[in-house]
Amino acid sequence: MPGLWLCRVMATTTTSGGSGTAPGPGPVAPFTVRDGLAVYRIGQGDPVLLMPAPHRFTRPGLPETDAMIDSLLALGRQVVTFDPPGSGHSTRPARLSEGELRDCADEALTACGIDVPIDAIGYSMAGLVLLGYALDRPTRVARLVLVGTGTGGNAYMKAPGALWNRSHPDFAGLAALGILHTLWPRRATETLLNNYIHRRSFVDRRLATRDPLTPGDWVRRQRGNPEWHRIAKRLDYSPRLCEIAVPTLVLCGTHDPQFPVSASLQLAEGIGGARSVFFERSGHFPFIEEPDAFWSEVRAFWQP
Repeated sequence: MPGLWLCRVMATTTTSGGSGTAPGPGPVAPFTVRDGLAVYRIGQGDPVLLMPAPHRFTRPGLPETDAMIDSLLALGRQVVTFDPPGSGHSTRPARLSEGELRDCADEALTACGIDVPIDAIGYSMAGLVLLGYALDRPTRVARLVLVGTGTGGNAYMKAPGALWNRSHPDFAGLAALGILHTLWPRRATETLLNNYIHRRSFVDRRLATRDPLTPGDWVRRQRGNPEWHRIAKRLDYSPRLCEIAVPTLVLCGTHDPQFPVSASLQLAEGIGGARSVFFERSGHFPFIEEPDAFWSEVRAFWQP
């Protein structure tokens, strides 16, 4: 495996026009930008693919993603990931198709010189994308870790305990903010909606980060792309779960309001030989709320 990039200590960016190095701590920088796709290779050791989500909320430099990257580094793994098109350092416009992120993952692995099956991990919507990747690129994935995710729209929209379900006690607030964002799709309403969802995704809400809101955000363009949610609602990989032939670990917080327990149970029951673990004191981010227990399970799963 060529090279070593520790992006929080020494950030190296390479483009078709040359390369540069920015020493010292700071924002994570890609090690290469290839045809407008920003690719990251962080750390050393056996590589693991960290799949990002297409709606731009799971990429290096964001708190939950950085927490996962830091823990993967602590396990002695090298992290390979990328900024989805249209976000972060990626200048390529987003197509937001089902296959776009799969193609980007192929490009990222090729850019890193990886042509053998690789361990892969994804959480939330990124886990849904990773599931599709494992189904359509079975020779690319060695072992699969799916965190707080499901098979598609039905798995989370209609699940008991889901925030998106009218029976959830916080649904009314979510619906009101959703309507506001629909009427005024700007960064301010996006931030209010995401902060509302994020806070309710933790059992210990003191751990929830909040994006700041400024007066200018009421006229600024939103950062995420809600179109992906409409795509995800139409997805349903449940009939194909039996095609997953690689070792799979399914992890979920018992109090997850985004992809409730039923979504992970469906994954574990449909994927032959899959192991499932549920964390009693966690919501959507068990790797933050119960990190010792969470990473102990991942470490044991990835041991030879």
